[in-house]
Amino acid sequence: MLRIRDFPEGAVTPPSSSAELILAAARRAVIAKGPGTLTLSAVAAAAGVSRPTLYRWFPTKADLFAALSGYERAIFDEGLEAEIRAHRTPSRQLHAALRFLVTYLDASLGLDPVGVDPAFALRSLSDSLPAQAETLVRLLGPSLDQVPAVRRGALSRTRVAEMFLRVAYSHYLVPHPDPEELLATMWTLVGLPGRAFSRAAG
Repeated sequence: MLRIRDFPEGAVTPPSSSAELILAAARRAVIAKGPGTLTLSAVAAAAGVSRPTLYRWFPTKADLFAALSGYERAIFDEGLEAEIRAHRTPSRQLHAALRFLVTYLDASLGLDPVGVDPAFALRSLSDSLPAQAETLVRLLGPSLDQVPAVRRGALSRTRVAEMFLRVAYSHYLVPHPDPEELLATMWTLVGLPGRAFSRAAG
């Protein structure tokens, strides 16, 4: 299980509070302005570390982006796991996971990623889909069997997880005017009460 203080296999960056500060600053910069204008000097200044410190962890922009990809995945994994673990029953876990999927992209890519850098935004979503679907299946497991098509054997857990993510991505790119209504529709489609569950643990 990835944690924010862990880094993906093959990354050049070991766990470090300085590395985390740098990654957080780089993430904010990419969200705000896209990756094209990112400079290591600006990231160092935003992170409050010296340029030699940044270069020790990330000698090149390629090294920084490689670690940033793992950092993003860790944020997704930890956020989703926290939402799921706050609930005990399979139905409530699925309910919470769908809410998380509909809302997390605003923090991950910003409010207007397509306007900032369309190619980067779309590539990021495409690259993230397999790993996020894997995480969703791993964390929800049998809770996905609440979906009637999965219960009948018509769809696999993985295919349903991918469908949930594609709906979340679509909502992000073409926002629904009422996210709560979108969630209610998704819950109805998977056989859950539309608005019956609160965000409180249960």
